[in-house]
Amino acid sequence: MKLKKYVKTVLLSSILATGLSVFTLETGLSDYGMVKVYAKKTSVKNKVKKDKKVLKDFKPVIEQGGSLWTDLYTDSKNNKIYISIEDFFSELEGTTKEAKISVNLKKKLVKVNVGKKHKFKLKNTHIPNNIYGNPENITLNVDGNKTEVKGYVVKSDSYWSKEKVLYVDFDELAEKLDLIHDKDISKKKYLLYTKLPENMIELKPEKSPIESYVDDNNTSIGSYNIDDMWAALLENYLYEENGNLVKVEAIEANNKKEINRVSVRKYDSTGNLLETKEVPYQGEEFGGFYKGEEYNYLIFGNNNEEQSDSKEVIKVVKYDREFNELGKLSVNGAYTVYPFYAGSLRCAEIGQTILIHTSRQKYDGHQSQLTVAFNEDTMSLLNADDLGAFQRNHVSSDFNQFVMDDGNEFIAVDHGDAYPRSIKVSWLRTEALEEEHRPTGKGNRYKIIDRGLLSPSKSKEILNIPGKIGATQTGVSIGSALNTANKVLVGVNRIDYSKATGFDSFNITGKDVVKRDVVIYSLDKNTLEVIENKYTDYTLDKNTTYTAPKMVKLDEKRIMLIWNKLNLKSYKSVLQYLIVDENGNKLSEIKTLENMKIADEAPIVYNNKVVWSEYKAGRLVLNTIPLE
Repeated sequence: MKLKKYVKTVLLSSILATGLSVFTLETGLSDYGMVKVYAKKTSVKNKVKKDKKVLKDFKPVIEQGGSLWTDLYTDSKNNKIYISIEDFFSELEGTTKEAKISVNLKKKLVKVNVGKKHKFKLKNTHIPNNIYGNPENITLNVDGNKTEVKGYVVKSDSYWSKEKVLYVDFDELAEKLDLIHDKDISKKKYLLYTKLPENMIELKPEKSPIESYVDDNNTSIGSYNIDDMWAALLENYLYEENGNLVKVEAIEANNKKEINRVSVRKYDSTGNLLETKEVPYQGEEFGGFYKGEEYNYLIFGNNNEEQSDSKEVIKVVKYDREFNELGKLSVNGAYTVYPFYAGSLRCAEIGQTILIHTSRQKYDGHQSQLTVAFNEDTMSLLNADDLGAFQRNHVSSDFNQFVMDDGNEFIAVDHGDAYPRSIKVSWLRTEALEEEHRPTGKGNRYKIIDRGLLSPSKSKEILNIPGKIGATQTGVSIGSALNTANKVLVGVNRIDYSKATGFDSFNITGKDVVKRDVVIYSLDKNTLEVIENKYTDYTLDKNTTYTAPKMVKLDEKRIMLIWNKLNLKSYKSVLQYLIVDENGNKLSEIKTLENMKIADEAPIVYNNKVVWSEYKAGRLVLNTIPLE
């Protein structure tokens, strides 16, 4: 039976008002925040008076931002919008532009004290559909510095309340406060940004901010990194090329006019966009990207519900560094119904051999790893004899896959729930050897040992997972894996197994599956001895958990761990990082950054900084951690 991804939805707040629905996805904007408003134009019943303007309002739905109830008046002829002064400043709560305001409607004066907190009160007003005439000059006093903006004093037409509200020119006010802003009246939305902190660089878009908006789900913290059972495919990649940064991102079509494509964007060190290219999918599904020693590769997949051995299930496309196509490889059948199923995809290269380590749902309905080796020069399949139900390195079910090169062999890391029920590290042969006949100890009988290509030369189960065979919930997720000259390191978040009394497909009896700590397993390549290091303690705060860590090798002696610390009550996160040695020993204290998070993209070292990209409130930024 095909597995369905278990999705946890968190609704922080939902506010309903008369004719207006407000959904708050985040409890206020952070310092890199943006407001996105979609609005429906109301019908205009009032007749336009001669020689006077009529400004038509929007009834907006706030998708992101604070708990805002507002109307926007629009002057389409002059491309202007007018927003309530209190609504505008409510969007800046929690940012460096947070301010206490006082409004004197008689004097048409607004005092602004930046850095002080303001208590916003919900007003019982009913704003009319239209306002008339030309805007007035409104004095704006920002920390003693006076300036002027255009605006309207609008009186409520409610029978119960005659309260007045000040509406000001959105663009003018944003400019006076040194805010980044954008709007599109025809699309009925506006954007409002505070400037990025020093440890972030905006990766500039090709189009305007509104046109370039990308939903933050692209870098939302994946549920596998918290408590879900299996990983997901990576959609974001970052690498350095000749001193520049290249961002590779899989983008699925949002409408019939678009196509599924892979976006390739090149930036200089300051975030300026140098080049952009879009590469169409060559399959139903994006599988992954790999930057080889000389060439780039994109991997795509096709479903095979008919279970045909001649159906292409995986296509590997070879490109030069400018993403000009150079060759293709098709993998047919492979006892696979759904490629990349309930797992991930990663690659490694030794000589001319490239290994793809991913997952699949098989003809028999079971899930397992799927491992494919090919020659990059000839684009020919190397393990065509070993693509059946049980490959030489079989793991089932296998919920996450990593692969690294270790000189003469590949190192594979797998997250199994049955065969085996463990996190397993295996060394896979890059050359086929003769089969070995070993005596069984029973008479003269012998057991044939397959020592073909990708057969394990040795392996180690670094974490034996309690619970019954095949229980999908394992209480552990892998965030990263890397190797040094002497060690293999695997970074996970896991539960306290001592408190678990039973496992099933979704839950663990006696233990909250969400409550997890950051752990690194260090495996000695020679002795296969395992060292376990735990760096956090969720028991210190009942509302706290930690995601599986990403690891960045700074050099052979230093490794940076990066993870998110989450508040389970507010669902807010902060980023934490730590430097350790190859044995997992601390070389620094844990440091916290309030304004960042890390998701699926692997961080890299660039210009003496650890960097990774993230969508923050609709814009793409580069997070940076300077190296000492």
